[in-house]
Amino acid sequence: MVKFQLKYGFILILFFLSLTSMQSQSSGAISGRVLSAEKEALEAVAVVLLGVKDSTYVDYTITDANGDFNISEVPKGNYILNISSLGYLSVYKDLSYTGEAIALGDLILREDTYELEGVTLTAVVPVQIKQDTIAFNANSFKVDSDDNLEELLNKIPGMEIDSDGKVNAQGNEVTKIMIDGKEFFGGDPSIVLKNLSADAIANVEIIDQKSDESELTGVADGNKEVVINFTLKESRKNNGFGKISAGGGLDNRYFGNLNYNKFTSKTQFSVIGKINNINITGSNIQDFLKNADGVDGDGDDEEEQNSAQRTKSLSGYLNTAVAGVNVGHEFKEKESLNGDYFYNYSKNDGSSLSKRITFSNANNFDYEAENEYINTKNNHNLNLDYKNKSNPNNSLIVKGQLISDEVNSYSNRKGRYFKEEGLSTKNDNLSTVDRDRKRGNMALNFYQKLRKKGRSLATGLKTTFNRSTMKNDQYTLITRQVNTQNESVKELNTLRDQKLNTSAINFNFKYTEPLGGNHYLKLESYMGNKIDRENVYQNKTTITSSNKEEILQYDYDHNENNYQTRLAHSYNVGTINTYAAMELQDIVRSFGVVNEASMTTDRLFVNPIATVQYIPKRGRKYRLSYKRNVRTPRPTESSTVVNDLNPFSIRKGNPDLVAEKIDALTVSAIVHDFRSSLSFNTRLQYQYTKDAIIKSVDVDEDYVRTLSYQNNGIKRRLNTSLGFSQKLKGLGLRYSIRNRNFFNTNNAIINFQLNEVTSRDFLVSATLENNNKSMVDLKAGATYSVNNTSFSIEHDLDRKYTKQQYFSMLDCDLGEKVNFNTQFDYFIYTDNAFASNENIPLWNATVSYAFTKQKNHVLKLLFIDLLDKNIDIYRRSTTNYFEETTSESLGRYFIVSYMHKLNNRPRKG
Repeated sequence: MVKFQLKYGFILILFFLSLTSMQSQSSGAISGRVLSAEKEALEAVAVVLLGVKDSTYVDYTITDANGDFNISEVPKGNYILNISSLGYLSVYKDLSYTGEAIALGDLILREDTYELEGVTLTAVVPVQIKQDTIAFNANSFKVDSDDNLEELLNKIPGMEIDSDGKVNAQGNEVTKIMIDGKEFFGGDPSIVLKNLSADAIANVEIIDQKSDESELTGVADGNKEVVINFTLKESRKNNGFGKISAGGGLDNRYFGNLNYNKFTSKTQFSVIGKINNINITGSNIQDFLKNADGVDGDGDDEEEQNSAQRTKSLSGYLNTAVAGVNVGHEFKEKESLNGDYFYNYSKNDGSSLSKRITFSNANNFDYEAENEYINTKNNHNLNLDYKNKSNPNNSLIVKGQLISDEVNSYSNRKGRYFKEEGLSTKNDNLSTVDRDRKRGNMALNFYQKLRKKGRSLATGLKTTFNRSTMKNDQYTLITRQVNTQNESVKELNTLRDQKLNTSAINFNFKYTEPLGGNHYLKLESYMGNKIDRENVYQNKTTITSSNKEEILQYDYDHNENNYQTRLAHSYNVGTINTYAAMELQDIVRSFGVVNEASMTTDRLFVNPIATVQYIPKRGRKYRLSYKRNVRTPRPTESSTVVNDLNPFSIRKGNPDLVAEKIDALTVSAIVHDFRSSLSFNTRLQYQYTKDAIIKSVDVDEDYVRTLSYQNNGIKRRLNTSLGFSQKLKGLGLRYSIRNRNFFNTNNAIINFQLNEVTSRDFLVSATLENNNKSMVDLKAGATYSVNNTSFSIEHDLDRKYTKQQYFSMLDCDLGEKVNFNTQFDYFIYTDNAFASNENIPLWNATVSYAFTKQKNHVLKLLFIDLLDKNIDIYRRSTTNYFEETTSESLGRYFIVSYMHKLNNRPRKG
């Protein structure tokens, strides 16, 4: 098997290299030096190589402090060399590159006086570098007619979108995405990138945006965030645009998409609509995925799981309907209001098979469960965002959100417990859950600049609420000591009505006083109050001749007040930012059943904080930070009542728990060399937890698992990540390597015996792709991940499972009107605990035809999962059991679709 895996991965790489070798490469460099008219060297000037045919991007670099540049990985051919810098007239040179080095010598940039004589026609500048912004011209990159912004970002150098949907720009995580400087659907990347057309964009700006406080006061604090701003083409402004598409295929598969936008200088309006039954969400449904395979309560959603395996994939069959509208208006310069509404309907149904091995000292057993499920969700999401930065001395930012969820779940689960002698107990459970949840939050932040430079104050207020009602109707049939003389049967009907109300209010205040010499004194104060209320009525009926009833009814309150006062010193000069503080934190908690004596705790903590950040030049950032955090017990962990909704999984709180103290040390480095296009980023975080809140698990002879909590010992957690990307000299290729490691060790008490659980995760991925994507986009790579989980009381049950993925992708234009795209993935799952090793090949392909040169009408044929492997695998390891779930998923289907662009009139010459 190992030989086959290595051979297969090697064949993929050879296939990729053979395709890319169609272009003859050479290591001869194109070099030169850029000077001003006064013969002074110009630094950070963009030097871009463009294709002659369509001026698409081929490669770029920037000049160093001496004005020198060098482009070395270039295919043979004819090019346009563009040299541009803000405030200077661009220079264009035609080049014929044969593989031999080209030394251009001194190139002069002259200042742009903006005095035009007659009409001057100039080509578009592909890359512009400003003080805190790098702007890429979208026309310099090959995009297909129906590509969205996600496809455009994937072709820009230094941009990456990982499997979780997070966007990284030159090693920095992107925190916000905007359209023409304004938020779009709350800045949610998953909505913006998947719905707006790439051909509507003029420029992609990567901005190192200052914090709101630093922007107001003019004093750098080192707290920058990376923002992507998409600027629209002039032809798309004051003119509605968008696209509509629909498709249908075999087995009644269908989809339909609508996107319409209209932007003016003051107003922003967008509409999104989607409907499909091909397992495409088009929005974020992580809440839905948490319970994707059945009844809640059979597991523990707070189980310590490794970071690499925490995200659960979507299985089964999914129907989705999405509708959204976004409206924004700018009242005057730097004062705007933006609002959006988003509706999401999801229906997910299917079946799954779970296998679990549970141990509790000598009382070990296996568990299998077959489950059929139907989950539906209606979600409404409203966002409001008001910003007023028109006054140079103060700014006001107000954000608000309202969310409404209605979830209906049905599950029919057949569970079987096995010991060495065979089947022992059956647990058949039929459950319906109806949940209605309303959530909301509002945040207000005000910043005031005072007369003395650097003196300022800031205040903030945030309120949140969460109202949830849940009705759970369960029928359980338990058969113990199966096929023996002592076989017994127990039937239970359980009705549970539960109401959860959570409200919180937090206030913060910060005053900054300059001490001179770039030193600042900061006084910061935080006050918070959180109230959790739970109202439960539970009727559990044991079906016998007399139908015995057990009534559980209670009202439970948990109140927490948090007071923090922090005295800090900061030093901000040029390339160095430091911050050191000492914080006093007082936490007062009171909790218990209403009308009974409550528990009250009051504890004082001293928390040191320190941060050092060094930014020697553009593209380099080094950061070291240390902070002590305090985590108080959650209401469920300290609850004084027992949750026995699931008769095989009972939860008990511990009111005597105290808060955890977590010391966290984080080191990070980001390097992006614009000249060589090398990107490197790494991050290391170590957490050491005292008074750790650990689980205490007791499993009896009837397989009833009772979970409680204790303060016992310490936890250790280490996370490391590394990313590296660079061009392969002379080959016209770029490779990327990603590595993530996770180490976690914590204690658990299993049947009164201390058990140390250690989890080690390792993930590495490598990708190889071509640099020049003007006609062909090629990519190949592999990902290997492994989890090792060990237990101190059961060495024989140490677990190791792996997942391998090999993939190759080809996207090419077959003439001006035809595009072909295909991707092949091969997954290999192995597990030493279960004899369920799987090899899953997935092959998708699309062919599209544009009827017009402007590609306003496109016909597309989609072939999905051509090999018809409708399977999905999910695994997890916990304190005293590990399991594997295999689910059915949507298999092979074919769809014919048609796409029409709205108001896509060709530009006039």
